[in-house]
Amino acid sequence: MRILYVIILSMSFALLDSEVLAQSYSEAFKDGGTYYKHARFEEAIAKFNEALKYNNRSDKAWFYLAMSFKRNNQPKQAAIAFEKLRGVNPNYNPAFYFEGGEVFIEINSLSRAKRYFETFLERYPDKPKNTMKRHEAKNRLEYVVSSAIIRKQPNTTSDPVQVAQLNSTANDYAPQVNPVGTRLYFTSVRQGGFDNVQDSSRANHYGEDIYVSNLLDNSWSPPIMLPEPINSINDDFGSAFTGDGQTMVYVRCGGDESVGNCDLYITTLDGTRWSEPVNMGNVVNSEDWESQPTISSDGTRIIFTSSRDGGYGGADLYMTEINHLGDWGIPQNLGGIINTPLSDNSPFLAADGKTLYYATSGHPGYGGADIFYSVFENGKWSRPINLGAPINSSGEDKNFSISGSGKAYFSSSRNSDSYNIYETELPDYLKPKPTAVIAGIVSNANSGAPLGALVLIEDIDTGELIAINKSNSESGEYLVVLPAGRNYSVSASKDGYFFYSQSFDLPKDTTYQEITKDINLEPIEKGTKVVLNNIFFESGRAELKPISYVELNKAAELLQNNGSMVIEVGGHTDNLGSEEANLRLSQSRANAVVDYLKLAGIEETRLQAKGYGESTPIADNSTNEGRKANRRTEFVIVEF
Repeated sequence: MRILYVIILSMSFALLDSEVLAQSYSEAFKDGGTYYKHARFEEAIAKFNEALKYNNRSDKAWFYLAMSFKRNNQPKQAAIAFEKLRGVNPNYNPAFYFEGGEVFIEINSLSRAKRYFETFLERYPDKPKNTMKRHEAKNRLEYVVSSAIIRKQPNTTSDPVQVAQLNSTANDYAPQVNPVGTRLYFTSVRQGGFDNVQDSSRANHYGEDIYVSNLLDNSWSPPIMLPEPINSINDDFGSAFTGDGQTMVYVRCGGDESVGNCDLYITTLDGTRWSEPVNMGNVVNSEDWESQPTISSDGTRIIFTSSRDGGYGGADLYMTEINHLGDWGIPQNLGGIINTPLSDNSPFLAADGKTLYYATSGHPGYGGADIFYSVFENGKWSRPINLGAPINSSGEDKNFSISGSGKAYFSSSRNSDSYNIYETELPDYLKPKPTAVIAGIVSNANSGAPLGALVLIEDIDTGELIAINKSNSESGEYLVVLPAGRNYSVSASKDGYFFYSQSFDLPKDTTYQEITKDINLEPIEKGTKVVLNNIFFESGRAELKPISYVELNKAAELLQNNGSMVIEVGGHTDNLGSEEANLRLSQSRANAVVDYLKLAGIEETRLQAKGYGESTPIADNSTNEGRKANRRTEFVIVEF
């Protein structure tokens, strides 16, 4: 009997211990769940570990411990916990294989990640409501398979170098270099700006502000923060500029007129001051997050990042264009070639208007976000190509920007938890299509005073107006970017002045070039004489070439806008051939120009034609260039 009593008593204690353990496990697991729900992952980790001390076979505790480690940016510990879960119950909810696969990507265990995603796709039901998640898993499986191949490829360039003059102990990112590589804007959260510490959840984060630095004697100058109204007490970041640097698009969060939590704003430079930034409104901005814009050199297109509904997952890239009314149109998603189920961001449209650089973690790469490029040709984007190592690393690499000559800048977290700005030189095959940069000063031909003028870029073959730029109202400086593969007319005009045009032929096989061209505008007054550079005739004949029509239409418009102007059209030749033949040819060519202007609606009484032959050269006829300059059409204002 005594032995039976001892056995019964022992069983009672064991049952009691079991109940106590179960209660302790339940309380610890419940507390862990509460902390997890409120994103207090450190406390959640402690509680789930405590629960596992009471029951180390709990698949739920292992799952939530793994997820807590993952959410707390502890991927190695998360990977161990997921493997423990797989050992305890490999048939637990298949979602853990997806979550675990992401963790193994993060710690560069691609073979293990591959097995996890394959298992997920085998076990996750192929039902309509699961299609999106299965798409994402297929993307991740493709990522791990192709990334293993990409990471074995040779380096594409030398090691990028930190730009010490720009970087601080805080986060520095979003560099934007101008086409000639002499000015760089970037964003920083360093102390000393419009500090707004209370709005940040991160240490060493004083609010986002935009800074600028200039390249002086091959060294970047100390950064200067842009003044109000660009920077404010709100977060201001991600600046992008047209080729001439006089239109800026950037991001402001929490403004008084916000459509969403972060919106795109636009501003223009008048002299040395930026205009009051204008929210781009609810056609471009949504109630979600808009950020990281890039604007084409000609100012007609903006590509930006948005988390709005209807995308491919995460953040996507969208494009808005100026419509026929001069308004920014409804943004269009760039599509599934560019965008992925993960986050796609920080676009940069190169000066050629066709080559797009951007960052994504959705295409195969080296870990984190990598920088890719794609080219828009034949109406579609090409398959994105990874820029390779060492530009891309296991960290976050993004915010790529490149000058016309090929010097590139980007931001990376490769060496620390903070972002720094790096510079590198791309090999030719990764560079944008070649461009020419035409820059100079527009001024009054008589006084030399700088002028703010309209600068038009047109296709001289088709007459298509490609872009409207302007010279700075105080300095007279202008800059236009011309992609290779077209023939251009670049003209400057201002009320009260005779227009000036110059043609630039840029075949597809041209190389990058910088051309300095100062423009002197002649005031409209009696006696003013100007050369029309873009009037061309068939060789030895008086028939106008069609490429002359762009210039002649400008002349007709000038006469229509100045009803009292009477002009003489003067024809001039070089000294090849007889004087009599040259005189006849010059007169016939002057007559052809007058006839065109008459057809354009200009009264015959306001037009005079005179041929001068070879009698008034303006250059040396002994050289090809000199003879070309002497073969010209001049306008002289006879009455005004």
